[in-house]
Amino acid sequence: MNILESDKLKIRILICLNKQEEAISLNSLKKQVRAINYRSVQRNCDFLNLTGLITIKKQRIADITYNMISISDNGRDMLERYDNISNLLT
Repeated sequence: MNILESDKLKIRILICLNKQEEAISLNSLKKQVRAINYRSVQRNCDFLNLTGLITIKKQRIADITYNMISISDNGRDMLERYDNISNLLT
């Protein structure tokens, strides 16, 4: 089965967020999924947020606003239902 690279990035984002105890910043997420382009991670997170698989909250720290991202219950349920989803990344 062939899937798009952007879809693989979405899967990597969900898997990474599922391992996190708390919300992480968009820049930290970009580093953890080993993506090169910040904007592509942001666009994929916006899509996942629209589908209800992740949540994005703005947090202001020392005059800087960060996008804090965490996986939603729907995202965790989806990963549990499709336990072999990481096989699609190869």
